[in-house]
Amino acid sequence: MEKYFQESAALRVKVYIPAFINHEELDADNMVTLKNGARMADLYRKLKVPLPLRLSFLYVVNYEQVRWNTALKDGDTVTFLFPIHGG
Repeated sequence: MEKYFQESAALRVKVYIPAFINHEELDADNMVTLKNGARMADLYRKLKVPLPLRLSFLYVVNYEQVRWNTALKDGDTVTFLFPIHGG
C-alpha cells in the first residue's frame, strides 16, 4: 500500500534540455520524477538550472510556450529552447 501511495504522489515528465544543463536527474528515457502538483519552477530546481539561464530560455510544454509557474501533469513533454542561436 505504501509503494502505491508513493507512486501515485509523483508525476513523470519527459525533458529535452541542452547539453550544458545538468542531466543527472534524467533517466535513460529523459524522464524526471516530480511530486504531484509540481510546476515548471520545481523542474528548474530539480535540474539545478542556474537563475540567469532560467531567464534566458523559452519553455515549451507539449508544444506550447509556458511560464515558470505552469503546473505540470504526468506524461508532459518539456523542452528548453535557447532563443539565441549563432550562425
